[in-house]
Amino acid sequence: MGDDDAIDGPAEALLFVTRLRPHRALTQRGRRRLLALFAAFQAPLGVALTLQGAWPAAVFVAATWAGLALAFSRNARAALAYEDLELSALELHYARVSPEGWRRDWRFNPLWVRLAIERHEEFGVEKLDLLSRRTRVEIGACLGRHEKTRLARDLSAALSRAKKGPRFN
Repeated sequence: MGDDDAIDGPAEALLFVTRLRPHRALTQRGRRRLLALFAAFQAPLGVALTLQGAWPAAVFVAATWAGLALAFSRNARAALAYEDLELSALELHYARVSPEGWRRDWRFNPLWVRLAIERHEEFGVEKLDLLSRRTRVEIGACLGRHEKTRLARDLSAALSRAKKGPRFN
């Protein structure tokens, strides 16, 4: 029992853990306020068009507001998606969860996995992939370039530590 605990402890210790979420600038309250402001500007226009007999144009004004509301709701729904990365000396576990709750998991041996980074000279990291044998998985697609650059730096350092193996005291 004592020997197994000494081996399992350092090997199973997590070297890197993160949850990646898409960034959204507006909160739900902000979206409601923006839609109310948009409606406040469009309502008088729609009423004026209707009074002048151009009621089909008023319908399009209302459809514009409905389209904006639909786009905001879909954007808020997409913000429920996330990605989890957990790295130990024995395993890299990557999970992608869709906005609907569908989960897809990948497990890699840290000795065999490498991080493929596509960089743009001017803008920085554009794409990150985990590569292992025939498996190629894009990670952090929801992140901006600065966040991808930070993720690439931190995950590369953690993978280097994992490849050195567990540390025993």
